[in-house]
Amino acid sequence: MGARFQGAMVACALAFSASASAKAQSLTITATGTIVGGCGITVGSNFGPANLSAGGNVTGTATVNCNAGFKINATSANGAIKTNTVAPANFTNAVPYSLAMTVPLDVGGNVSATCNSSELVAGQSGCALSPGNSAGLSSNGKTANNKTATLTASWSLPAPRLIAGSYSDTITVSIASVP
Repeated sequence: MGARFQGAMVACALAFSASASAKAQSLTITATGTIVGGCGITVGSNFGPANLSAGGNVTGTATVNCNAGFKINATSANGAIKTNTVAPANFTNAVPYSLAMTVPLDVGGNVSATCNSSELVAGQSGCALSPGNSAGLSSNGKTANNKTATLTASWSLPAPRLIAGSYSDTITVSIASVP
């Protein structure tokens, strides 16, 4: 019976001791980290087939993912839709076009630009999408998370007739985050 009493006394003493020494304490822990700004662009749908026998347009899409402000530039391999067939007098082997791009933003509408294909060749800077334009098509610091951008190539039938052949151009769209 003595052991039971002694155990009870110890419990009471601990309870008393704990409440007598309780003081308010605080601890501040600061958590820090960095999320690096990044952007990506992937093909949603390619341009459809182009009927170059008449004026027209084709549309494609791309998915834009940017967690920071960004800029977009585009480069045309040929500066027009072209064939390698040499064009004799009164014919042409190139169809100039315009490229329009619209990117929805998370907040604040869209950003867009339209450029002539001749402005999309290396070294050109006269249009927002031009490869040499350091500002590019700018989101003005806004983000675009999983947004579908629309690209439309439009052309008119050139005055000299087109020479027979397979026509193509390659457009490369690049995106970069802007601090």
